[in-house]
Amino acid sequence: MQYCFLFFLCLVFGCSDNTLVKMQNREPDILVHPEIINFGNLESGFESGHKTFAIINVGDEDLYVSPPVLYDGSSRFAISEINEDILIPAGELVDIDVRYIPETYEHNGAYVEVRSNDEDQPVIKVLLEGLGDAPVLSLNPEGHDFGTISIGCDNELRLTIGNIGNLPLTIDSVQQMVTQPIDINMFFGTLPDLPWIIDPGFELDIITSYTPSDVGSDSSLITITSNDPLNPIVDFEEEGDGQVEQWIVDQHEQEEIPLLDVLWVIDNSGSMNPFQQALADNMVDFMNIFLAASPDFHMAFITTDSYGFQGGGYINNNTSQPASSASSILASIGIHGSGHEKGIQYSKQSTDIGPAAPGSMFFREDATLVIIYVSDEPDFSTGGWSNYVNHFTNLKDSDKLHMVSIVGDDPSGCTFAYGNVTRTIGYGSGYIDITNYFNGSIYSICSTDWGLQMEDLANTVSKRRRFELTEPDPMENTIEVYVNGQQAIAGWTYDPIENWVEFDSGAEPSPGDTIEIKYATWGCE
Repeated sequence: MQYCFLFFLCLVFGCSDNTLVKMQNREPDILVHPEIINFGNLESGFESGHKTFAIINVGDEDLYVSPPVLYDGSSRFAISEINEDILIPAGELVDIDVRYIPETYEHNGAYVEVRSNDEDQPVIKVLLEGLGDAPVLSLNPEGHDFGTISIGCDNELRLTIGNIGNLPLTIDSVQQMVTQPIDINMFFGTLPDLPWIIDPGFELDIITSYTPSDVGSDSSLITITSNDPLNPIVDFEEEGDGQVEQWIVDQHEQEEIPLLDVLWVIDNSGSMNPFQQALADNMVDFMNIFLAASPDFHMAFITTDSYGFQGGGYINNNTSQPASSASSILASIGIHGSGHEKGIQYSKQSTDIGPAAPGSMFFREDATLVIIYVSDEPDFSTGGWSNYVNHFTNLKDSDKLHMVSIVGDDPSGCTFAYGNVTRTIGYGSGYIDITNYFNGSIYSICSTDWGLQMEDLANTVSKRRRFELTEPDPMENTIEVYVNGQQAIAGWTYDPIENWVEFDSGAEPSPGDTIEIKYATWGCE
């Protein structure tokens, strides 16, 4: 039995003449240190981390290590680039570099996988961890579509700029590019001048407003520059479409035979001789153009110091030679009247208690009353021009009253050359005021071309040149004018104050013509 035990020991430990020897198993043995690397907090954009870990062979045979593999979903870590297996003899080591570069406010993790021929630990993982400190700009919303908006409607958006990082955010600039016309605007309100500092967890608001002024697409690009290391430049895009809310078509018809009662109020003071002469010289031309419209008319003349008809009566369609009759009456007026001209006062009396008053043969309820003042002085009517407004307002509806002033220019008068003498004509105050009040027509008494001026006046009083729009404040760039179905590209203008279309002299529609005015109205007015 004893012999068998000794034989077993020899098999296990080996036998020699002197001692028993233990049999050793030689192999590589891997040790990685450290197995956890923490880079701590680094300021993104300014700081980066650099650490190493060692792969050590603590065995007694060569250690073969495959190229370490980094598993990093954030792409913030990097390791030494090794393209072939690493041979580490017994007792030796190899250092592996690890870098961490944070880009924003973040907490990052990754690991490095180390594979070797160590049979006990063929795979070892080195854990990596790091934190980035940074300001982070946030936008709410990140973009905006206003959609389709009626022209003239105002839509606002509150754009919130926040700091969701852990360091102060500095906004250096906020700039806007916008399509023309500029319908999308940006407002800072009570914010201070740039730069703006936003502490972590805080935010501020800017306002954008979209008010389309025309049909079509509009867009805006707001570019915000800050110290956000990951996104130093952030764009905020807005868009919208303008559309017309409503189209209006106003229809008119030029009067076939205008019914006109024309009352001339002629200054008969001593300074009026050259002007009366100019008026008389051009009266025939005026009457010819006036009569070309075939008006049913009454025409009479009074002076600035008397409300009675000059020449004994009025001219009408039955007068055999109305043009020469009008010139003859003008020639008979003379210049021996009062030097304190009261044209407005006597035109009121003539249409109140005189021969042009309602109920007289001259005055017709359904006719348009045209009053034409001609004077080289201001009006001196008792109480001033405004004292007579109510009389004329009650006398005729606004569309049946047309006032005309041929006087000194607004606002400082004019000069008139007569022979070797040049006269200064004062501003026709009173006459201009009441004419403007009733939206009438004003001509210069100092005109060097009375012929053209009288032709324009004849067209003005004999044909309707102004056609009102039914809706106030139209979109001016949409106004289109059609005469008998054909678009009138030129020959008219729109008056935004009076809200009417006025045809140029000589471009007036003919009697019986149809006039259509098409335009769009603003939304949300």
